[in-house]
Parts: sequence; structure tokens; C-alpha cells
Amino acid sequence: MPCYRLYDAARRPRGFIRGQLGPHCAECGDVSGYLCDFPVDKGQTCDRPLCEYHAQEHGPELHYCAAHAEAFAAFRDAGGVRQVLENVTPYKRPPKRPRP
Repeated sequence: MPCYRLYDAARRPRGFIRGQLGPHCAECGDVSGYLCDFPVDKGQTCDRPLCEYHAQEHGPELHYCAAHAEAFAAFRDAGGVRQVLENVTPYKRPPKRPRP
């Protein structure tokens, strides 16, 4: 049966718990409640299991592990987000056709 580490709000170890609670955090072994959502391939994400402490939120329901948060920050700081958004073509609704 799996054993999980538990931490208090100050990230001090407070104990262990045994049971089938799901995956472990890849960083600390705590109960994992998040997966890394960083895109790694077409339609694929990193999916590294993360606890609440190690999951870095970058948007609603969008969490990155530490390595991918750093990679995204470097991409953003180099102007990559702006470049990608400049290449987006806004959707224009076609004109309505008159009824016969």
C-alpha cells in the first residue's frame, strides 16, 4: 500500500498516511492533486504529478511544474508570446446570405 508524506502550511513534514489516494507529487511525495499542463507534443501535455505546493498556477486550471514554469518564463520574457499572438488571425463571421 502506498505511503504519502504530509506537510503543514509552512511545508514542515507533519506525518505520513497510507492508502490508495492517487499519484504522488514528483517533487516531494505528497498527495498529488494536479498534473503539469505544459504542452510537449501535438495534443500532449507533460502530466507530471504535482501537489498543491509545487503546482505553479499560470491560469485557470493551468498548472506547470518548476522546469516548465521556468521554460515558459524564458519564452515569455524573450517576446515569444507576443510573436505567437501576432500570427493569430481573428475569426470573422461570414456575412449572412439573404433568404430566397
